Amino acid sequence: MNSVISVLLVEDDPMIARTLSMGLRYEGFALSHADSVAAALGVLTLQTFELILLDVGLPDGDGINLCRQLRALQTVTPILMLSARTDESAVVASIEGGADDYIRKPCGLREMSARMRRLVGRVPADNQNLNVIGFGDIHMDVERRNASIAGTALQLGKKEYEVLMLLVKANGAAITREQILNQFEGTHLIYDRTIDSHLSHLRRKLKDAGATERIVAIYGVGYKLEHA
Repeated sequence: MNSVISVLLVEDDPMIARTLSMGLRYEGFALSHADSVAAALGVLTLQTFELILLDVGLPDGDGINLCRQLRALQTVTPILMLSARTDESAVVASIEGGADDYIRKPCGLREMSARMRRLVGRVPADNQNLNVIGFGDIHMDVERRNASIAGTALQLGKKEYEVLMLLVKANGAAITREQILNQFEGTHLIYDRTIDSHLSHLRRKLKDAGATERIVAIYGVGYKLEHA
C-alpha cells in the first residue's frame, strides 16, 4: 500500500482549500493549509513536506516571491504553482522564480494529482498512465480515449470526444468554430450544422451524467467550458 504524501497548500480561498483537501485526500495526499505568506513561513519552520502547492495570489504577498524566498533559503521541496492567471508571463515568472511546475485553476483533480506525483516521484503501480487531463469533474484519458464524469464513464462518439478534448485542453478558455473544423480536417466535410449537432449532444450527455460543468457559447468567439 502506498504511503500518504504530505503537502502544504498555500491558498487564501477557504472554499478552494477545503475542496482540494477533500478531493486530494482520496488521491493519496494529506494537505496542511496555510492562508498567507506569513502562515506558510511559520508552518515551514516547524514541519517539512514532500510538496508545496502554492497559490500565486495571496493576501499579504505574492506566491512567486514566496517561491523565490524559499529557494533562497535552500528549500529543495518541489513547488507546484497554482493560479487562475492564464498569461504566459505568470508561468515564466513562476518557473524563473524556482517553481517546478505551474497549473491553472480550475483544474481536474486527477490531472493535479498526476502532476503532484510526478514532482514527488512517487507514482502508484496501478496508476502509471499520467496522460490524463481534466476540467472540474470531467476526466479524459488521452491514451485510452475515454472520458468520465466524477468516475462515471461517458459514452461519446469519436467526434464528440474530439470536441470535448479541445474544450478540456482549453481549460476554461474559449475555442473557435475554426478550431473545431480543423480538428476534423481530412476526415470528411464538416458543416456548421454538424458542429452544432455535436455540441448539442455533448451538452445533453454532460447534463445527463450529472456534470457541474457546461458548454457555453461566447458570442463572436466560440465555445468554452465553465462551472455551473
